[in-house]
Amino acid sequence: MRRDKRYLWIGIITAIVFSAVFTWYLHRLFQQLDAAFARNTEFTPTQIYSDLTQVAPPMGRDHLMERLRSLGYAPRFKGDAIEFDLHQVNYPAYLLPEGHANPTYQGQTLTLEFDGPQATSNLVSIRNPTQEIHDFYLEPEIVATLSRAGEPGQIRQALKFQEIPSQIWRAIIAIEDQHFMEHKGLDPRGLARAIFVNAKTLSFAQGGSTLTQQLVKNLMVRRTKNIFRKISEIFLSIILEFRYSKEQILERYLNEVYLGQIGNLEVHGVSEGAKYFFGKTINELNLGEIAMMAGLIRGPGFYSPYRYFDRAQSRQRLVLQKMVETGQIAQAEASAAEKMPVRLAPPVTGKNKAPYFADFVKAELIRELEDQMTEQEVTEAGFKVFTSLDVRTNRLAQLAVQEGIQKAKVKFKVSEVEIEGALASVDHRTGLIRALVGGQNYEHSTFNRILNMKRQVGSTFKPIVMLTAIEKGSDPHGVPYGPGYPMKDAAWRLTFDNGRQNWSPKNYDKDFKGWISLREALTHSINTVFARLGVEIGFKRIIETAQRLGVESDLREVPSLSLGAFELSPIELLTVYSTFAGRGVKQELTVIRGITTSDGTAYARFIPKPQTVSPPEPVDLLNDMLEDVFNEGTARGALAMGFDRPAAGKTGTTNDYRDSWFAGFTPELTTVVWVGLDQQLAPSGNQKKGVQLTGAGAALPIWVKFMQQALADIPPSPIVKSDALVTVRIDRRSGLLAEDGCSDSQVIAEKYLSGNDPHDRSCLSEDPEWATEVELRE
Repeated sequence: MRRDKRYLWIGIITAIVFSAVFTWYLHRLFQQLDAAFARNTEFTPTQIYSDLTQVAPPMGRDHLMERLRSLGYAPRFKGDAIEFDLHQVNYPAYLLPEGHANPTYQGQTLTLEFDGPQATSNLVSIRNPTQEIHDFYLEPEIVATLSRAGEPGQIRQALKFQEIPSQIWRAIIAIEDQHFMEHKGLDPRGLARAIFVNAKTLSFAQGGSTLTQQLVKNLMVRRTKNIFRKISEIFLSIILEFRYSKEQILERYLNEVYLGQIGNLEVHGVSEGAKYFFGKTINELNLGEIAMMAGLIRGPGFYSPYRYFDRAQSRQRLVLQKMVETGQIAQAEASAAEKMPVRLAPPVTGKNKAPYFADFVKAELIRELEDQMTEQEVTEAGFKVFTSLDVRTNRLAQLAVQEGIQKAKVKFKVSEVEIEGALASVDHRTGLIRALVGGQNYEHSTFNRILNMKRQVGSTFKPIVMLTAIEKGSDPHGVPYGPGYPMKDAAWRLTFDNGRQNWSPKNYDKDFKGWISLREALTHSINTVFARLGVEIGFKRIIETAQRLGVESDLREVPSLSLGAFELSPIELLTVYSTFAGRGVKQELTVIRGITTSDGTAYARFIPKPQTVSPPEPVDLLNDMLEDVFNEGTARGALAMGFDRPAAGKTGTTNDYRDSWFAGFTPELTTVVWVGLDQQLAPSGNQKKGVQLTGAGAALPIWVKFMQQALADIPPSPIVKSDALVTVRIDRRSGLLAEDGCSDSQVIAEKYLSGNDPHDRSCLSEDPEWATEVELRE
């Protein structure tokens, strides 16, 4: 008897202790739950969009199909033609050419005729339902979403209960918790029904959790799954029901409910569900779309309309039937809703499709908005950033860099070190950067060499020296600077710094060509000639030209200036060459076309502000010389690689072979490529122990590969030349007009600026005295 009483007291004490501990535990848990319930969890991340894609003949079929698939279209094939319905998507009107009819095409069926069914066929005509049209534009594509530091990728927007249409929460209650308005956190009938159905079907098809229990589970986010956790969630649900009203609980649930995964991003809340699945606001959803969204809650992956539309549609019908059974709608409304067309929004992905480009955009956003918000606030602002990115062009750039680096490793016998690469390409007519690749592989190295790197640019600087000479006019002897201006490629020495320093430039091939023209010197990248030319025309004048063209880095008045022995960023070099391509018009290069808030309200817009920094005629003369770099100079290997479009450009190789460059342009694009070492390997003067990269051998092949593919749909066109360029017969030795009696071997036909072409005549039998000097003094 005493033993029984002892056991009884032990049981009572144990129960009291357990109850006290459990009560304390529940109290602690509810404190966490209450804090999570009250916390504002609204988070709409800033998203980065590509530019529009123009579709017009003779666009390649494979290119067009790639874009359609990426944007979620389902084209219908009809012989040589394809049909599809252009999406109805809102984006800033200024992304389109002014007055373009593209908004009227949205929602229409477009028919595209090709010259064959093959992937290589080209577009020949476009029709809408009423007429043939010249072109149209595909909408921007989400390419990146800025993540919130320390948080999993989530998309959510918090709404007040009154802002949510009643049909949405009625549909969810009908399918998820029919007795929500009656129970106090636990629904015994629903639980019993779930147990019976699951036992009968030998499955877990029926859930017994109430909306309150689901909310508790979502807010607590505990990883462990056990019976103790389930019991605690039941008690917490009951406590929550006493703490908050049904309206408050339902509001929080509707803003928290998980509806699916978009790449690495979670979509939470009915507002975001409407946007990402149907491209609408919650007030624009029809009953059929509401029912489909409500059906996702039980299994967002299993019922995904993108992956399993039939399942989603079957679940939609079940939701509608439950709404009829619970008196939310009439049977006629359900039948009508089943017949409503469900148009899914283009599927988006949280995967960053252009990571280096996105990093550059983020840096630009932070820089432009630093006076208004912090970096964290920029990320969480919910901006829609419409950029200049051409998704396909950027992908081709990334592939060209990766392939080119692998080939360079083989060519230059690189095995023990890692070489890297970078590429940036701009439409110099607008200043819009179309592609930007800051490294070989973002997963391998997130260091963005376009954004964060400055390197010596080598001979890519020589065109700046040449343009300075052309703009100066003539030398102290009255001989005009131009392509035919004569200079001696020979060893020479400069004494400077008040006699304390000597400098003797060397050529890449350690050889000398003797008497040559400036065209030959630029075409073959002769260091001795351009070093001497720099001394003649003056370093201060060269620096002023460089700054006008877009160089912002500090430049010093030193002899090696003319050979590019200082550091620039790839964007500075891209600006310089895009100004050459623009015939003296410098565009402000940008990756951002405009910014809106999450609801589409205009926030900021990029407006081009071109500046004329040089008359077109001197730049045209320089560009004519840069074309010869492809025809017979250091880039002549491009033709053997299959590149036969009109183009102009310049190679660059640094003295230590650490950096190799190619910068060049066609009438459509200006592109700069760098290939080199992130770290110095070989000490100066002992380069042969390191990797010897050259502009022609490492950077040019990447440039060629990229430009070939990026311009594949565009017919070649010539580089524009001014009518002010005239061709005259020049005496090779003097740079003056050749006398009639000069031998053909001494005469060259060269272009000059009209008005700055030679007028005096000569036919020298030997080099002029100044050309034989071996030492210069500053």
